[in-house]
Amino acid sequence: MGRQGIRIILILATLALIGVGFIQWFWLERAFNLKALQFNQSVKIALTNTAQRLLDYNKNKTKLINPVNQLADDYFVVRVDDVIDANLLEIFLKEEIQKTHLLLDYEYGIYDCANDKMVYGNYIASNSKNLEVNSRTDLPKWENQTYYFGVRFPSRGSTLVGQMGIWLFSSGVLVFVIVFMIIAMVMILKQKRLSEIQKDFINNMTHEFKTPLSSILASVETLKTTLESEELLSVRAGRYLSIIHMEGKRLQNQVEAVLKMANLETTNLKKENIDIKELIIKAADAVEANILASKGKIELELPDESIVIQADGLHLSNVISNLIDNAIKYNIGAPEIKIKLNQEKQDLIHLSISDNGIGIDKEQLSKIFDKFYRVPTGNLHDVKGFGLGLYYVKSVLKAHGGKIEAYSKPGQGTKMDIYLPFKN
Repeated sequence: MGRQGIRIILILATLALIGVGFIQWFWLERAFNLKALQFNQSVKIALTNTAQRLLDYNKNKTKLINPVNQLADDYFVVRVDDVIDANLLEIFLKEEIQKTHLLLDYEYGIYDCANDKMVYGNYIASNSKNLEVNSRTDLPKWENQTYYFGVRFPSRGSTLVGQMGIWLFSSGVLVFVIVFMIIAMVMILKQKRLSEIQKDFINNMTHEFKTPLSSILASVETLKTTLESEELLSVRAGRYLSIIHMEGKRLQNQVEAVLKMANLETTNLKKENIDIKELIIKAADAVEANILASKGKIELELPDESIVIQADGLHLSNVISNLIDNAIKYNIGAPEIKIKLNQEKQDLIHLSISDNGIGIDKEQLSKIFDKFYRVPTGNLHDVKGFGLGLYYVKSVLKAHGGKIEAYSKPGQGTKMDIYLPFKN
């Protein structure tokens, strides 16, 4: 995925998180306001009933209409157009508040407007056991009433919050998810940047290596040819020049392998009509001399007709060559390689490459297509590489819409099955 695609995904994810967070906050506030409204209504009902009972006790026939005034979130005052008995007020308050199931602490105070002073106050715990005198002097004065009382609920806020357990839990989960998503997005950006740095480094490194390596190989060939023509090349010097040329060529092949891998990950495939049968024959011809020198053989089982597919010829040719090279390298005897091609279904071709090599155990077999992973080769210390070959093979086939499967047992060789889409 390109940089622009990742940027769009991150922007959409950010907007989604902001939207979800806003919706959760909106409903959380609505739920809290609903709880507060229910609390206020319950308190007003309890205080109105208390005031009316006081009037009824005083044989006052007046019917109170909206006697409760809320001055703050936790503070209510109640007008009573009559004398208030402190003992009766406390009894009536307890009974009416208990009826509304408001199980929280509160304090009340009685104010005498005629004498402009607080005449009584008390603190009532929710368990009705902890009673402390707590005279209040901050109650407002109502000039047109003889007495009024005020009630304050100091734990109102914490009680309402405690009643919103499920909402708080869901909000906590959402916050955790948002934080997790933010961390994930930061890590994605960091990994993307590191991946781009890695690709740039690989491209720069391989291109910087290719020029001096080509110069070294050309110079060695020129020097060897010149010395041979002037009959100045000794056996020892010739052996050293051959070693330099061989090792330089091997290093050049490794650089090419890394460059191919980087190009595959950063560029699009150039698909065209390719005769896969012809690619197999060319790859087999290129290694036939080496196989015969090792007293081995390569056997081709190909259909008579051509099989043309849409593919990138360069990368697909590299895939076939890599698999054949592995069959030769990982073999301690005479290599016997069999390549079979057939059209398995109307829209699928099957290519298998099998050998009689050292094989791979089950534990290692599941890792051979991982990037930079190399199977331990025991005594085969001459088998070198970066562990990119089979990862490259899998990546190329995946880019073509195909896949590869490996079957192997130690000492019984290895078989690679390739499946590629085919349109007649």
